[in-house]
Amino acid sequence: MTNQKPTDKAYVKQDNQVTIVCPECDRTKTISVKDFRDKQHVVKVRCKCGHAYRLQLEFRKHFRKETSLQGTYDVHPPGVGGGKTKVLNLSLSGACLEVQGMHDLKVGHKGELVFTLDNRKESILYKQVIIRSVTDKLIGCEFIEDQAYKKELGFYLLP
Repeated sequence: MTNQKPTDKAYVKQDNQVTIVCPECDRTKTISVKDFRDKQHVVKVRCKCGHAYRLQLEFRKHFRKETSLQGTYDVHPPGVGGGKTKVLNLSLSGACLEVQGMHDLKVGHKGELVFTLDNRKESILYKQVIIRSVTDKLIGCEFIEDQAYKKELGFYLLP
């Protein structure tokens, strides 16, 4: 096996089953990956045809789309701050943001995210969020569930 990075992703269903497809011979197989859920997310696979490759298991609830959308954020007290942001990726349940300048954002802070989709209607979405991860200027946030814009966002995220 070469030291290649995993280029193929396999999306795990809620029942911990995943269907894998060999990139060499297109043979498919459905397997349980329950034992990998809280551990390893990149696995080595060897097909019956002899081809070996790496596969990244994706345990997310929703498909995540890479984006480059401009927006703004505002943090609710006791947190402070706000400003311009770029939405780097997006799913039905959350987003990854890149904030500009200095910030004091912390896991657990709540706020509002406003961004414009690059769809034909240039839809403006207003989402209440809770911050789930902070890595320097990259902020992972989860949408606080509301039904507003869910249909609009769902259509946008279709592959």
